This record gives sequence, structure tokens and C-alpha cells, in this order.
Amino acid sequence: MNDRQIAKRNMYQSTYDTCVKYESTYGSIPAFVDAVGELRDIMSVIDEEALRQTGATSKGASQTKNEQETRMVQTAVTVAGLMYRYAFKTKNNDLLVKTDINKNTLYRLHDVEAIAAVRSLAAEMNLYANELEAYGVDESLRNEMEQSIADFQAALALPRGVIVEKKQYTGNLAKAFAEADSILYDGLDKLIVKFKTSDAAFYTDYKNARNLIVQGARRKGGEKEKEV
Repeated sequence: MNDRQIAKRNMYQSTYDTCVKYESTYGSIPAFVDAVGELRDIMSVIDEEALRQTGATSKGASQTKNEQETRMVQTAVTVAGLMYRYAFKTKNNDLLVKTDINKNTLYRLHDVEAIAAVRSLAAEMNLYANELEAYGVDESLRNEMEQSIADFQAALALPRGVIVEKKQYTGNLAKAFAEADSILYDGLDKLIVKFKTSDAAFYTDYKNARNLIVQGARRKGGEKEKEV
């Protein structure tokens, strides 16, 4: 994935996590429930296609995978600890729970699940980027977090010994992102309006997640991502 796609994938995760948080609010509306499920499913497709995008031989694969996994886990635990302190100081209980992460928890997860967990943490990190600067989560650390995820994801493709047609998988990935965008633009973005007055907290949190802008999240030609 390129920088823009990584940024968009983080936005999808943040939006999905917000919807899950407010599931009891929209649970009686089947169309909303279905759209959230579609977003979850297309994120899985994106992750799988991204894994296939980078092809390589199996030489040194296991060592590379282990090295990149260790790097990602160590970076995630470092960031989580700094974010936990911020959450504790600001009494942000929701963030406190999300940042209560240790390396053993991540190592016990399946590789794809571990990536998803660290992506979710990265989405929260970007959401509170300004506030976290004072706690040591600077641009350098944020970039290292994003890169460690991408590099571990690429390393996972190595043990499979798969010869990847990059053009094919890049096209598949673009289609998956287009579908995800449609689920948001043509689905959830329309449905969320129902809660603008009836549940302002849900509406505001959803809007903030959807409008999450991080470095690289721009269309070609400098066009910004659509806003809710």
C-alpha cells in the first residue's frame, strides 16, 4: 500500500471502531448494521490483498518475518505506553482500555490479527496526534509506527513463496478501496445523519473519525479526502 492508502486504511479502522462503540445506538436499524458489517469485511479484503501485493522468494523469510514482527511489536508497545499515560492523565477511560497493551498480548495473536490490533492503535495515535506530542509521540515515532506495520505486512508474504503479479494485486487493492469508499460515502455517511440530533456524541465521534487527516491522505493532484 502507498502512503495515501495506509492513511485511508487507518481512517476506515477508526470509523469502524467508532461504530462498534455505539452499536447499541444503531442496533435496531438493519441497514446501519449491514453497512458496518460490510466495512469490516472490506477491511479484511484490503489487508489480504495488501499481503499479496509484495512478492519475494522464501530465502531468509522466517528471519525477516521475525525481525519485522519484533520491530512492530516493540514500537506498538512503546507508543501504547506513552498513550496510556496521556489517557490516564486526561481521564480518557475509553483510550485507557485501548492502550492497555503488552507484547505478550500481541505475540499471541494471529499475524493478521496483530496487524489489525496495531493498526487500530495507530488510528488512535493519529487521532490524538497533537495532544500526544507532549508525551513523546512525535512525528518520527508516528512514522516509525506506520512503517513497522507496512514492513511486517510485507514480510508475511515471504514465507508463502508466492510469486506475485504486482499489477494484478495493485488493481485488486484499488478496487477494494473503491468499494470501502462507497460503503462510507454512499452508505454510513448518509445513515449517520439520523443521529445528528438524537445522539450528538455518536454523530460527532463518527464525523471526527471520518475526517481523520494524516500525512499522505490526499488524492492525486493535491485533492483532499472527502469530508462528512
